[in-house]
Amino acid sequence: NPNSYPTQLPALKERVKELEDALSKAHERIDDLEKGGPARRADGGSSRSRHATPATASTQAVLAQAVSRQQARARGGSGAQAGQKSWGFLDLLGLTQGAAAGAPATGPISKKLVAAGGARAAVNSVIPPPSDALAVLQAASAAIGTHFAQAAVAGSSKSVELLGDDQKNKEIAVLVRGQLCTALSRVLLHGFKSFKLIGRYHIWDFVQHACEATHERLRRAGGNYSAAERTMTGTVVEVNSSGVEGPANNPNIKFRSFVCSGLNHGLLHEWIAVLTADAETMGKFYETWAFVRSSEQALPQMMEAIRPLASHKYTLSLDYETSRWDLH
Repeated sequence: NPNSYPTQLPALKERVKELEDALSKAHERIDDLEKGGPARRADGGSSRSRHATPATASTQAVLAQAVSRQQARARGGSGAQAGQKSWGFLDLLGLTQGAAAGAPATGPISKKLVAAGGARAAVNSVIPPPSDALAVLQAASAAIGTHFAQAAVAGSSKSVELLGDDQKNKEIAVLVRGQLCTALSRVLLHGFKSFKLIGRYHIWDFVQHACEATHERLRRAGGNYSAAERTMTGTVVEVNSSGVEGPANNPNIKFRSFVCSGLNHGLLHEWIAVLTADAETMGKFYETWAFVRSSEQALPQMMEAIRPLASHKYTLSLDYETSRWDLH
């Protein structure tokens, strides 16, 4: 409750002071242990520890455990380097232990700096490859194929045009916006660099940046747009112009509308190739170990998974989610 902030502030300041005092004493303790001597006490004795508040005692216990872990890693030659005397605040509190323990023994590692209390600690973070993500994307594509196959059933009253129109057939809206878009974003989000200085990147930011990079690349080459390049860049403009407030400005909805337009044009698989064509854009938004950058086979596999969708006829509304709310 924001109204309670003024009353909470003194307690928070006191808590911060306790942590700073405990951290200072922990560093002194570390220095003494590394030198093999007795622990120094800046407060002139042990009376402070005997009369510590429960909060301070709890903090000191956590710090003692963290110091013990740091010393064990230093002796074993892993984690902090031997002889290191200055650690990040979060690392000293043991808050980075889970990430290190959960990381696989092998595989690419991405190091990020986490700032806290003026100190920074390197954090190892890695996302395992989407072992079933491509299979889920293929299944979503196959489900749409099965949906359109109803038109070929003897005696069926459903035409291809009806099955592909989300204004007349709710099922296609669920299959595309609910299943296909989710499966596609799952693949595209593997190794995605979502963090930035302020806020976070969304997959829609990548799409927009790739669109701008496409314009720049073609401008330098003479401006000869292919059908995929022309329709993709035009769709980004159309989706962005649909609204700047409310649901229309939701990046998730924009991405799903973008996918729907790709299906309407029958070029979604080619759009993927255009999106990933600019090396600088890929480097900005994706780690080197991301699925879309991991090998020469990754992108073709992704395109082949959704290529069959181009054989169907779609009439998908770009404003479906802003004008209707029945995807369930």
